[in-house]
Amino acid sequence: MVARENVSGVERKIWDLMKELSVTLENVTESPSLEVLLIASKVLGVRKEDLLSKNIFVPADRERNLRQLVMKRATGYPLHYILGEKEFMGLSFYVEEGIFIPRPETEELVELALDIIKKYNVRVVADIGTGSGAIGVSVAKFADVIVLATDISEKAVEVSKKNARRHRVLERFLVKRGGFLEPFREKFDLIDMILSNPPYVREGAKLPRDVLFEPSEALFGGKDGLNFYKEFFRRYNVEGKIVLMEIGEDQVEALKKLVPEAEFLKDSSGRFRFLLLNRHFF
Repeated sequence: MVARENVSGVERKIWDLMKELSVTLENVTESPSLEVLLIASKVLGVRKEDLLSKNIFVPADRERNLRQLVMKRATGYPLHYILGEKEFMGLSFYVEEGIFIPRPETEELVELALDIIKKYNVRVVADIGTGSGAIGVSVAKFADVIVLATDISEKAVEVSKKNARRHRVLERFLVKRGGFLEPFREKFDLIDMILSNPPYVREGAKLPRDVLFEPSEALFGGKDGLNFYKEFFRRYNVEGKIVLMEIGEDQVEALKKLVPEAEFLKDSSGRFRFLLLNRHFF
């Protein structure tokens, strides 16, 4: 083991430390070495590429901090809450406890939305349950549209504003606290497209340990997971609009009964993932 003494205590080389700490995460993640590397990069303020190429000494106080965060991760606490960010659509989104962490598969929803926006010259997009703002901010970043976003969480409103500011789209990303599209009732007729990755997990479903640290209101959609869809389509007449939402792969048959005109699209892994209802352009 390579170490040296200084005024703050014993310093160890980062490669030895990462190798030791990776063992701690073997039962938590399929990529323990990578996760320790990412946490170490955050703690030390050093790019991960530099940590891999330079076997630097780690000050004792930084080692303590690194160990604490790795042990926290070992409890199942989400990696991205520790890192304070999650990449989505090539953009870095700030996330913290209480905010739903954007998923890679949701990038495909955004890509579909961008194609539709371009094809039909969509001008105003709604984003229900914006969370970190991943969907709405990404759409505003990559398309010249106005986004009207909502969330029932005040923390989500503030975090999504922060991300809109980070990516310089705050002037075209308007977010308000409230359920569904109620905060923008007066602008409902102006909306061309409605996007959402709503809560659709069935109550009682077994989920990975780290997912259980995320806000339950962003995950669970009632006994059958369909509460959001039932209430949305009961509440709003979407004639003249395009609706694109993420769904559970086993919910297609139930949703066909609820929304007979909808089209159901598969993601890149071949699983049904999206509900598309186009009542605007036929």
